[in-house]
Amino acid sequence: MKIIQRPGRLPVIRTRRLVLRDITLADITPEYVAWLNDPEVNRYLEVRFQPQTRASVEEYVLARLADIHGSAHFGVYDQDGARLVGTGTLPCIRRDHGSAEVSFVIGHADARGKGYATETVHALCWYAFRLDGLAKLWGGYYDGHAGSHKVFAKNGFRIEGRIIKELVDWRGERVDHVLEGLLAEDFVPDERLLGPLPPEMVLEA
Repeated sequence: MKIIQRPGRLPVIRTRRLVLRDITLADITPEYVAWLNDPEVNRYLEVRFQPQTRASVEEYVLARLADIHGSAHFGVYDQDGARLVGTGTLPCIRRDHGSAEVSFVIGHADARGKGYATETVHALCWYAFRLDGLAKLWGGYYDGHAGSHKVFAKNGFRIEGRIIKELVDWRGERVDHVLEGLLAEDFVPDERLLGPLPPEMVLEA
């Protein structure tokens, strides 16, 4: 694992296979916009309710770049940082409470099914707990989305509750909003995901 700190910007985080860094306007390719609009990708995402365009994606990216104190929006890249395959985000960091929501998506067709989502969330946990000093992370998903549950479970999250019939899924059916959470004290860094940790980065879990 390697962390490159950058004043005024999000750090660059290198895990075993991935690079997480902020998305810039140059990264917003037609391919990226296309997979945000792909029903196979967005069926469990809120972006499905509004067609995405380059302009709408640029607006979102610029807002996130301007607010790294209140949120952290990382692009997820493979091929040694050359190919954008997804995103990992802390969309709302509640500094007064030391907590944040976690969201993630691996959208590139060639990158799905490789465990990238699990590795991305593990890197977000490291960033939030070890670098940003947060105490609690939580994430939510549509009931029945087994993939999200699997990713959270592999990272040590536990189901903490559900909001009954809060969400409308891609089929138009009302489903529960399932909530999972993880405390900093329960996070155990996994070198199988992060890569070898330098001694100074190995902290007591």
